[in-house]
Amino acid sequence: MRFNSVEFLIFFAIIFLMLWGLIRHRKINKLVLLSASYLFYGWWDYRFLFLMFTSSLVDFLVGYHLPKSNHKKLLIGLSLTVNLGLLMFFKYFNFFIEATADLMNLIGLKPHYTTLSIILPVGISFYTFQTLSYSLDIYKGKIKPEKSFINFLNFVSFFPQLVAGPIERAATFLPQFRKDRVFNYDNAVQGMRLLLYGFFKKMVIADNVSLRVDIIFANPENFSSLELFFGGILFFIQLYTDFSGYTDIARGCAKLLGFDLMRNFKVPQFSTSIPEMWSKWHISLTTWFRDYFFIWLVGLNRKSTLWRIIATIILFVVIGFWHGANYTFLIFGLLNGIYFIPKILSRKNKKLRQLLARINNHSVYSKLAMLFTLILSSTTVIFFRSQNITEAGEYFRRMLSFNHGLLSQFTLEVLPLCFGFFAFEWFMKEKSHPFEISAYHPILRKVMYVGLTISILLFGYFGEDPFYYFQF
Repeated sequence: MRFNSVEFLIFFAIIFLMLWGLIRHRKINKLVLLSASYLFYGWWDYRFLFLMFTSSLVDFLVGYHLPKSNHKKLLIGLSLTVNLGLLMFFKYFNFFIEATADLMNLIGLKPHYTTLSIILPVGISFYTFQTLSYSLDIYKGKIKPEKSFINFLNFVSFFPQLVAGPIERAATFLPQFRKDRVFNYDNAVQGMRLLLYGFFKKMVIADNVSLRVDIIFANPENFSSLELFFGGILFFIQLYTDFSGYTDIARGCAKLLGFDLMRNFKVPQFSTSIPEMWSKWHISLTTWFRDYFFIWLVGLNRKSTLWRIIATIILFVVIGFWHGANYTFLIFGLLNGIYFIPKILSRKNKKLRQLLARINNHSVYSKLAMLFTLILSSTTVIFFRSQNITEAGEYFRRMLSFNHGLLSQFTLEVLPLCFGFFAFEWFMKEKSHPFEISAYHPILRKVMYVGLTISILLFGYFGEDPFYYFQF
């Protein structure tokens, strides 16, 4: 059941009416929300409901016994084994089998092996990290165990953010299931704004751009170097608008139901460096890895600059691998880790630190840095988009051949849409939400609402195109 489907709109309307109008009993209200979340997830494949419930049950029991246990390491080890074990099996089992076979082939052995026909459960990378963080936070003494199993199940399976995040923390999200929710008109208005903007980004920008991107990446031999270069930029725009559009819709649905989800994107396309971009892109994932992996990893040798560089590269290789079991994601992560080296070196190099600060503070230099960062990100995500290393290599070879050719009409048609979208986001980048117009301009705000609605109806893609991050 996708957000951009008629089924979801009907489903959400029913749940909204039930939670706010028909069922006011506190416990029954929670059970209705839980049932809705499990129905939403089971819509894809009911067989995977057991996996989500197992992960939830293990971490609830581990969290319950951790504070008073004399075997804390054993319990947290159980949580790590179950959660990461399920994730590794369903997402990476075949990759490790094939990688081992490739390695044996390199040393002259000819292994016989078979892979399994494994279906990747939707959202497993997201809810696994969410439930695992709960056990880790209790182990570190940051939070206390949740007493209500229903509250915990709702925390793990909350349907607006279940499939593709944001990855919420128990410290901020679990308490929202404990308290009584009261309908708030202002929150509902904010939710509707997020829904409108999210659907616009997904259906008007991302889906229309993806039509061009799919053709360019499927047949790079048919396009000029310039077209292939813009193909990378268009894919970056597609990836950003698709994923941030999903997050906006998720946050909008949550607000309409009386919940607050964290902001997952902060206009990363206007960053002046790759480190800045990652601080504004998929924030719930990057902060998760920072808190539960990188801090521990870099702490093994905190004084060494070389070790910090190595740890950062390891971190981003792992982040790349989190996205998928493919060498292309490993290279994507490796490159992003390397891009952090100047920032790491500047920690103990005053002149380099001053140079980077001068670039950020100078209006012309900062704009050039933004353009360079956008280009660097757009070329790096070519690995993210390619099916394998051979395909990525061929794409780069043709792009860097500098063969003559202009942009096709096919691509030119979508560029004004992208430029207009970027201009709007630039204008609103300091605002708390994309429609934060002064109170003296209520008419302008309403014109924006009507304009985006008409744009969705006229130019939106209604083919129920899946959100890109559903595959992760």
